[in-house]
Amino acid sequence: MTRVAVTLVIVGLTVAGTVAGSDSHFPFAPFQMFSIADNPNEPIMVLRTDGIDTTGARIELDERNAGVRRAEIEAQIDRFKADPSLLRSVQDAYAARNPGRPPLVEVDIVEVQHHLHNAQPTGVITEVVLARWRP
Repeated sequence: MTRVAVTLVIVGLTVAGTVAGSDSHFPFAPFQMFSIADNPNEPIMVLRTDGIDTTGARIELDERNAGVRRAEIEAQIDRFKADPSLLRSVQDAYAARNPGRPPLVEVDIVEVQHHLHNAQPTGVITEVVLARWRP
């Protein structure tokens, strides 16, 4: 009897959450973050972190060569835009992992926009520098 009562309560909460719930009622309401589609004609944005060394070479900075994951940059993008000097930590991490390589003279956070038409790539790619730090 207890199992039936618990099952009915869970089913009732799920139905009520589905009808009138929001993300804050999860798991008894749908998680709406994944329930909508992006506009098929809007660009897809991807962040990239680049460094330019003393030879002028542009290097994509990632977890292997700088110890920084894209998600860490994305999570703090507003901080980096407000204070690009925070990118010094990325330069320092790159230098520590790459002794003997030319040092970085610039670190950029670049928003790469892949343009779409009817959800298909158009081949047009736009790059916008969101934050730049030069020592």
